[in-house]
Amino acid sequence: MSVLLNVCGLILSTQTIPDITLIQFYQQYYYCDIQVLDQEDTPPLAPQYPISAYFPNIRQWWPVFTIDQVGSASYKRIIQHGIKPGLILPNEYFNIRNYYKAKKAVSEGAIPLALYESRQPHYFASKATFSTAIGLRPLGAFTTTGWDNNLNLQPAGTYIVQNQNNNTLPLPTREILDRSHYFYHAQQNTEQGNGYQVIVNPSTSISLDNIRYPKLGIAWTFNDIDYLSTPEQIQTNTFGYLFIVLSTVVIPLDFILPRTYPDVLRFFGSSISWISLLLGGILLLIFIVSIFRKVRSHGAD
Repeated sequence: MSVLLNVCGLILSTQTIPDITLIQFYQQYYYCDIQVLDQEDTPPLAPQYPISAYFPNIRQWWPVFTIDQVGSASYKRIIQHGIKPGLILPNEYFNIRNYYKAKKAVSEGAIPLALYESRQPHYFASKATFSTAIGLRPLGAFTTTGWDNNLNLQPAGTYIVQNQNNNTLPLPTREILDRSHYFYHAQQNTEQGNGYQVIVNPSTSISLDNIRYPKLGIAWTFNDIDYLSTPEQIQTNTFGYLFIVLSTVVIPLDFILPRTYPDVLRFFGSSISWISLLLGGILLLIFIVSIFRKVRSHGAD
């Protein structure tokens, strides 16, 4: 069922009513309200231009590529001009070929972005941990399903939001700061629009002027361990660093077991807990046996 909205004077039809946070973003960055209309009284109108075109601002953008576009003419052009594009890490890149494509892109300056899926929020934390272990440490999250009211409940960091479904209301094309989160609007293969945009797989003809990098950094919690990935380093506690190192054993398991690597990694994390408990029990048993032997030897004397 569609919903009619008056968005700053534009009559639009969307699938859902925007949540209060998205409405506040429009008020704060576009200086206008969003109202729900009665469908019987008001016919929907398709705007001639994207919503951002009605709210002009300085045009700035940042390129982001999917793994299949690494090595394309557009990607090479960006790299040759010394620009560091974003790289959306695929859900399943093991497939060795895609893994080495991602590693090569990162060595050329590409900035990894991990996919965030609202239906499986735990997936992001496991993937971010694993990606860090194999040299693809993410500096932001990327979602293709549009604005989700759970995004601002996630750990701090940068979230790039693409609307693949045109029947939902997009984010304002601004750098949106909401407490400890930065949100950015993303568009697929388009020219520069008004305001600040992340452009996915830009064309070879797009002007490379007005490039501006977003704020980079992302936090997550995995197995009750907090991680913070910044452009300089990964910050966590001793157990976090140890887990990053140990998680690399999941690489061969991903080929052997019929499970996706985040599931394997979660299994690996719980396995570490059981192994630690088992080793602790063995050490305690050895300690008790050694004491018992000493007591017996002293008794014999």
